[in-house]
Amino acid sequence: MQVLVVRYARERGQEDAEQAAGNLASAPVIAKLEGLAWKIWTYNDAEGVAGGVYLLESEAHAAAADRFIRSALGEEPGISGVRIEHYGVDETLSAITRAPLGAAVS
Repeated sequence: MQVLVVRYARERGQEDAEQAAGNLASAPVIAKLEGLAWKIWTYNDAEGVAGGVYLLESEAHAAAADRFIRSALGEEPGISGVRIEHYGVDETLSAITRAPLGAAVS
């Protein structure tokens, strides 16, 4: 399993109607990424940043998701400074601390 941690600067806050509509339209597309178990959407309007945490089945799926995310965010107005970090998952320790790793890919 692989985790992607995505962070980027954005000009519009969480309550911006146009941005909210765009995110709502993007969610089903992201949900269909091959190998995606889940995504958590994150934001901090005080710092002007947003992002997400993605759990993917494999390094190959994470690499494909990375390319997709960079391309999609590159087309969005007001988005800059995209940073994506890749991490492996220690499944044994994560299970002890109740990580939802069993929320398997459908």
